[in-house]
Amino acid sequence: MPGAIAYLKEAVRTWKGVKSPEAVFVSACKEGRKPEVQQAKSGAIAWFEWARKERIVIAMSGEVVYTPDGEAVALTEMMRRYPVGE
Repeated sequence: MPGAIAYLKEAVRTWKGVKSPEAVFVSACKEGRKPEVQQAKSGAIAWFEWARKERIVIAMSGEVVYTPDGEAVALTEMMRRYPVGE
């Protein structure tokens, strides 16, 4: 159920027009849909955990990560610079 609610919230925020929020919610419940953002977040969390173990970053706040020398860098930039496993 929380995934369906998050899916509906993402749909309302990102789709051009949602004529029937109820239909989107019911469909999400029946089909077990989850928002794409949630999947992206889980990938970012996995990357952060890997990068922290590798001592590439020491902390994360929202979309910003902090390097061991205290530099704040956009998460997407660091993910580009340091792909997992390389």
